[in-house]
Amino acid sequence: MKIGFLSTAEKPDMMPYDLQAKAMLIERNVDVEIIFWENYNEENVHQLAAFDLVVIRTTWNYYRNIPAFKKFLDLLEQSGARVYNPVNLIKWNIDKRYLQELESEGFEIIPTLFVFDDEEDTFEKAVAKGWKQIVLKPMISAGSYDTFVIDADDPERFHTLQHQYFTNRPYMLQEFIPEILTGEVSTLHFADGYGYSVTKVPKAGDYRVQFQYGGVYHLQEVNPVIESISARLSEKLGHATLYRRLDGVWRNGRFLIMELELIEPDLYLSLSTEALNHWVENLISLVKDPVTQA
Repeated sequence: MKIGFLSTAEKPDMMPYDLQAKAMLIERNVDVEIIFWENYNEENVHQLAAFDLVVIRTTWNYYRNIPAFKKFLDLLEQSGARVYNPVNLIKWNIDKRYLQELESEGFEIIPTLFVFDDEEDTFEKAVAKGWKQIVLKPMISAGSYDTFVIDADDPERFHTLQHQYFTNRPYMLQEFIPEILTGEVSTLHFADGYGYSVTKVPKAGDYRVQFQYGGVYHLQEVNPVIESISARLSEKLGHATLYRRLDGVWRNGRFLIMELELIEPDLYLSLSTEALNHWVENLISLVKDPVTQA
């Protein structure tokens, strides 16, 4: 039995917990190889079908290589490899316009304007909604890449950034939610239903919660409201995910979705031995029973 952990050549060692999981799987007679998406093309992508399972993990540079990554996904889909999460869900998830779809289906998201062309009055529309600060970000991004917070009384800065970064590039304007300063909540669920939450608090004076910007993480139990939202999302996705991460923030007692991560989220397994053990068991279950759908 053999699993391929898909990463990028820019991160050959993945995360420390990925290496822990690899060692645990090897102890259970499951071979694991770390592979890099950039290494595959039309000539060799068929080799991925030799793995019992390909798990998309730390492909953390895809948003800087969008055309190449999309081409790779097409090839991966054609290769015959068993991939989790499934490639069709990955394609849907890399473009944050999926949030517009979720909103249309009754899920509450961060107040957002979706901009698909070079409209001239989008900032004015955001200000008219009463937003005091506005987040400008790409439709395809990760880790706060090309993301900016703009005061409502500074349209000149918006237009400068829009011209510099977003000409002929779809983007979003979102209301900056001050509650994020007290913590963004990421809730993870695996195929067996096991779930856990992590609250990520930015350092003083910053709004970015990622650890590379000084964010501090705390493990906690899953709130019942978030559990219910996640269950609805699982049903929408056809219960086809090995992992999913729901990110959001609490505002006036309501949980607002920021992102649904299906492609390469940090799983925060260094915070919980129990979660790491569940992760390994889920992988083993998929490898042993190819018929089982996650």
